[in-house]
Amino acid sequence: MRACGRCGVVVVTIALGALLGSVLRDSLVAPAPVRRVDTALALAPKQGAPATFHAAHPRLPMPTPADLEVIARDNPGWLAAQQRRATATPPDVQAAILLAAAGRDALPLDELHRLLLAQPYGFRGNDVWLLAQGYDWLHARWSPAQRETLGRYLLAGCDAVIAVLRDQLLSPYNVYLYNRPLQSLTACAIALYRDLPEATPVMNFAYGYWREFVLPVWRQVMGTQGGWHEGGEYVGIGIGQAMYTVPALWRLATGDDAFDSVPGLAGMLDFLVYRTRPDGTQIRWGDAGHFRRDAPDRVPLAIEYRHAAAYSLGGCPRQPAPTAEPWGPLPRDELCDPQARERLPLARLFDGIGLLIARNSWRDDATLVTFRAGDNYWSHTHLDQGAFTIDQRGPLAIDSGLYGTSYGSDHHLNYTYQTIAHNTIVVYDPADTVPASHGDTTRAIANDGGQRRVGSGWGTGPAPLSRDQWLERRETFHTATLLDAHIGDALSLVSADLTPAYTNALSGKGTFAARTRRVERFVRTFGYDAAQDIVVVHDRLRLSRPDLEPKWLLHSVRAPEIEGNTFRVPGSAGVELHGTVLLPQRARLTRVGGPGSEYLVDGQDYDDDGKVAALAAQRPDAEPGAWRLEVTPEVAGDRVEYLVVLAPVATGSAALVLEPTAAASAYRIGRGADVRTWRFDQQRVTVSSPTDPRRSATVSAESPK
Repeated sequence: MRACGRCGVVVVTIALGALLGSVLRDSLVAPAPVRRVDTALALAPKQGAPATFHAAHPRLPMPTPADLEVIARDNPGWLAAQQRRATATPPDVQAAILLAAAGRDALPLDELHRLLLAQPYGFRGNDVWLLAQGYDWLHARWSPAQRETLGRYLLAGCDAVIAVLRDQLLSPYNVYLYNRPLQSLTACAIALYRDLPEATPVMNFAYGYWREFVLPVWRQVMGTQGGWHEGGEYVGIGIGQAMYTVPALWRLATGDDAFDSVPGLAGMLDFLVYRTRPDGTQIRWGDAGHFRRDAPDRVPLAIEYRHAAAYSLGGCPRQPAPTAEPWGPLPRDELCDPQARERLPLARLFDGIGLLIARNSWRDDATLVTFRAGDNYWSHTHLDQGAFTIDQRGPLAIDSGLYGTSYGSDHHLNYTYQTIAHNTIVVYDPADTVPASHGDTTRAIANDGGQRRVGSGWGTGPAPLSRDQWLERRETFHTATLLDAHIGDALSLVSADLTPAYTNALSGKGTFAARTRRVERFVRTFGYDAAQDIVVVHDRLRLSRPDLEPKWLLHSVRAPEIEGNTFRVPGSAGVELHGTVLLPQRARLTRVGGPGSEYLVDGQDYDDDGKVAALAAQRPDAEPGAWRLEVTPEVAGDRVEYLVVLAPVATGSAALVLEPTAAASAYRIGRGADVRTWRFDQQRVTVSSPTDPRRSATVSAESPK
């Protein structure tokens, strides 16, 4: 199996483009769709053209005379670089367009027109964007005949992009749409609308697709606080190059202002800041192999919202130059403030994706923790509901495995994608052996005891093309419910029902994806006492059968050392992670890993024949790990309760206090004098501080009836 097996190269000549144009315009106008995708997946927006449209050219963002004056004065090397690119062999067409629009022609206009007509539409129609830019920016300079021929070629490019969206089932939940078919579709629809009558159906499709398909997904995933479900570099090469560019295009052309109507867009800037660890890399989460890739739209979006912390992330822009394509605002020196992040709260819950990111300071030696409990949005995420990570001066409790040997490799599907590679709970059932199937072929997948196999790569269904389609398949994609949360600088407490990650209506009915029925209820409460730098993880588990064995997991780079019900994990720079298992009272702690067993699942080590280690050696930021701690109850039963306390400990750290109180299900947990009382009732978890009410909170741990 391969991920996102919808890839294909679009190679379109003018003749084929004209044919596509005819077919697609017929399908957009006629009530009876002609394409398989229209009938099967209803990729047919109902929204008409925008009520307001700025018809005068240029319609796409382009440099103002004031912009060019600033660049010529303060960054003349940038303009010189454009001149070199435009006159190179072969010429850089985008640079030539820019210079021609600025009145600094590097090529004769007839030559530039010829180059544009020879420009292929590109992989997935990505380069249609360039044609739209040339047509629009130089609209007044083209002769009527040149405008006509270029407009017709661009129109065929618009149709080619729509064909890609339909035939390859591109989804607003997936990186492919934002790299860069959506930008091309938007730009070409805006550039051509009302210039050619045949462009009206294109605008109807593009505007409707934006309003009915893309924006609802952004509101769903980004929530009110921002965030995106794809990890690592997939933000940079996907949503991170559309989150400013596309809304800016529509606002300029129609007045529609998604920056005002989509609250999560501003929160995307917070997400980019919070997901950056103290070492400058990004949190390890989902399919990700590169952890320093910036989001191209970060700076213009930060300028839009005047978000100094995001603007300054990783260093401020040093010289004036466009910050977005085809043109974005020039940098704003007044937003350059490397200390701006220190004025942000220490914790943020990104509600759309169910991700808590918290730290105890913004210093380089801060502890950073994450906790994951949200729904599945299909693309490049792992089966990791309930998982947490802890980092201080380096990784302590990690998101293990390595993405990148190849998508769908044995290491990827058997280990790193599955629950076994994450700090949550697995419940092993020896009968859970149904293989994956793809057409006439089957493939055995390791029985890790983990969560339902949902999302890309499993061959269990295409990506939802809209929020409505996601809701139609909610039984599949619903994997967690946030029950309650208290988020604060001193204390963050999140309670989540993780049952649907393991069990849905098809579980136990013999399917590969839904797996056997093993979990009837699983509620995890994750607490981070930032003032004390202590993590508390509490779980209540009700199993489908008493003979099933749950395993509480914690992954690490270095080998954990176990003593009774306690353990410690060596970290970096003299820091260790100390852990104590308070519940179950009779627990078995087991260390798994080391050479030949780093990625052990169901008796086999999935190291891709040494490729994982070889790739990790080439990537200095890789943290595939090599060890895990498994905690299992010594006494079998269908009801299991875990309570584990974790604390980064460095030289000179105050001694930990861990002791039960006279009250049932309550413990004194802390360091030094200010020790909290943590009480774990069936319905709620309460933390109380004897000295500071800000460090007290109660969250519900009970699902609504």
